[in-house]
Amino acid sequence: MHALRNVDWALTHQTANGWFQHCCLSDTTRPLTHTIGYALRGVVEAFKFSQQQRYLDAALKTAEGTCRAVRSDGFLAGRLDADWKPAANWNCLTGSSQLAYCWLYLGKVTDRSELVDAALRVNQFVRRTIRVDGSPDLQGAVKGSYPINGGYRPFEYLNWACKFMIDANLAELAFVGANRRGE
Repeated sequence: MHALRNVDWALTHQTANGWFQHCCLSDTTRPLTHTIGYALRGVVEAFKFSQQQRYLDAALKTAEGTCRAVRSDGFLAGRLDADWKPAANWNCLTGSSQLAYCWLYLGKVTDRSELVDAALRVNQFVRRTIRVDGSPDLQGAVKGSYPINGGYRPFEYLNWACKFMIDANLAELAFVGANRRGE
């Protein structure tokens, strides 16, 4: 239960619209979706562990705000402001995948189709940015940013970006499979 105290502390920094104050190491007024994704995942995991409604409610506030920032093509700005408006013209692929994972989980447990729809669009967007040709060293690699010169780890391919992309896509496969089976 000590871990839940950490989540409780984090929730003292959550505003009414789900925004987390002090949620970035480099720019707290325009946090990276990567750090927002970490914050949301922590609250989601607190709910999964405890089944306490207050954690689900807190997670949904953040999920609703972030998923509204997703464009129809699945692009999500790499930084968001306190009103969940885009604050960058590039995508943090890591954060997009982290958030998609959370949206899929929350959409499943609450039957909220807008969360699932946002997650599916974001996953598709991230998949479109992955190289499938060229150097074998880069095939399947996930960039820090899209475009690659964006503000999060520019000109880099990140192992943790691959990890979060795989998590989100496995969650999508499980969700789609469960729906096909009528679960």
